[in-house]
Amino acid sequence: MAVLGKDIFDLDRSATHAKVLFGDDHYWIEDNATPISYGEILTQILNFDLTPYADAMAQYQDGVDRKYWSDAVAAQIKLYDAFCGLPFYNRYFFEKENTLAMLVTYAGEENRVDALRILLREMRTTKQYSNALEDIRFIQKRYAWFLDKMLDGQDFEKKKGQRKTSLADQMRAAYVDALVSGVSLGEDSHVDAPSVNIQYMVHRTEQGNEVVEKLYFDRILDFVYVELMRGMQKGYVPKRCANCGRWFLQTPGATFAYCDLIAPGETVKTCRDIGALASFQQKVRNNEIWQVHQRAYKKYYARVLKKKMTKQEFEVWARKAEQLRNEALENYAFLPEPERQQLVEELTAKLNEG
Repeated sequence: MAVLGKDIFDLDRSATHAKVLFGDDHYWIEDNATPISYGEILTQILNFDLTPYADAMAQYQDGVDRKYWSDAVAAQIKLYDAFCGLPFYNRYFFEKENTLAMLVTYAGEENRVDALRILLREMRTTKQYSNALEDIRFIQKRYAWFLDKMLDGQDFEKKKGQRKTSLADQMRAAYVDALVSGVSLGEDSHVDAPSVNIQYMVHRTEQGNEVVEKLYFDRILDFVYVELMRGMQKGYVPKRCANCGRWFLQTPGATFAYCDLIAPGETVKTCRDIGALASFQQKVRNNEIWQVHQRAYKKYYARVLKKKMTKQEFEVWARKAEQLRNEALENYAFLPEPERQQLVEELTAKLNEG
């Protein structure tokens, strides 16, 4: 356990005053040794169903407002349990079971009014709970808008050899670059970006020692702002799946349009499987070279099924057919229509020899 500076155990420290260590490719929250990818928690928040937590918050507040202390204590137990399940907080609230046990003890005491008042004074949780609710609602609304705006019209899947547009260029092109500084993606100039102090330390990981930046956050909104910006510096960014609409984390160097979760209505196929098939089918529909290749492919594969051709012979043919197809594709786009038709006829003859 660290024993310097803010890492000393402090009874006055807010429960949501969290230490985050930012490394080259990952970061760590508090004493949780599990590395987290940049943008991972923002992606979870964008997909998170906040309704159960909002309901628990409303029940708790109703009990306090009406001074139904028995109901309030019971709601406090439910609320704290829901709070510990929120993205980000679920990474370091390991004292959950002990705190729940304390709440249950208070709930069982005869003088529940005093018990609840003591509990609220000691834990100072009411503001933390409401802050979390406000922050996540804001993130789900504003950050989703920002990312949708930034990525609108961009090619999610790059073709071979196609230059990938940087995230900074995409922000400039969408006219949202001004929002990343000073307003923390806010809707007006009164929403300021967080002011954070940075310290450095050597953090030991399974791969070895790493110099990391140590920052502290009191609210999840401030953390997410830093996580997103640091992530985009490194090439991480949440994207909406073009099939199901859920958010997934785009990692550096990858350009997927679809997530790898099971697609709606499917039991095995992922959105990425469906997207790849749809993309392939569209490619075939829109290009005569691909149409010729696929007709020949199906013809020769049928011979394998009928035992008129061995698998080895088919594999040899398929490799040659792929080479011929790719050569034809390189020339097809630059030829006038009459010469295109001649190229298609020549490819058809070559693919169907033998």
